[in-house]
Amino acid sequence: MSSLYLIRHGQASFGAADYDVLSDLGIKQSADLGKYTAERPVKFDAVYTGPRKRQIDTAQHMFDAARSHGLDHPEPVMLEDFDEYPAFELIDYFMPIVSKSDPEISAALANNADAKTMDRLLKQVLTRWATGELVCDELESFAHFENRVLRGLRHVMETEGGQRTVAIVTSGGPISVAMKHTLDLPSHQTMRVGWTIANSSMTWFRYRQDEMTLHTFNNVEHLDDPSVTYR
Repeated sequence: MSSLYLIRHGQASFGAADYDVLSDLGIKQSADLGKYTAERPVKFDAVYTGPRKRQIDTAQHMFDAARSHGLDHPEPVMLEDFDEYPAFELIDYFMPIVSKSDPEISAALANNADAKTMDRLLKQVLTRWATGELVCDELESFAHFENRVLRGLRHVMETEGGQRTVAIVTSGGPISVAMKHTLDLPSHQTMRVGWTIANSSMTWFRYRQDEMTLHTFNNVEHLDDPSVTYR
């Protein structure tokens, strides 16, 4: 069997003008992961990334650190299929709709909602999008998102074949789709899985042809406790 490691990008710049930039902690998380792969060692035969800067830069910082500790990984191949779902666009479009259906949230928004309320609203939007309750023709549906991630996974597994160790540096959404596919999760549970995936974590699958099995979920052994983040 082959090994497939799905790696979430390091911490991005949540709340900044450009989210798609690694924070200083995100750079450190990525480098710590690179050092971890060198010390094990975990040698990748092939590496893929999604198209986002935070995904590509995570791979670069990880590989620079691994190289400085004596382990060289191959140059990554970028695949659009491993992009994240359009979270901010979904929230902007559906937030007013969801808030109107929840008087408590609507009242909180009218009075500068706190972080807890905004988190609750975010989860409502994404859960209802994942279950197909919220649909916008101009935005990617969950079904389309799931299908493109699975298409990317099939492409990687078919391309790499047997007895390979492969890494994909992506985001929480594609990793949660892989979990859904492997464990046959319902869509609303898939989103909940995504919210528990830590920055720079590794989720390890084994595969044979197009059959995947889960080996280890959300490994953050390379991080000390203060460095573990989810946003």
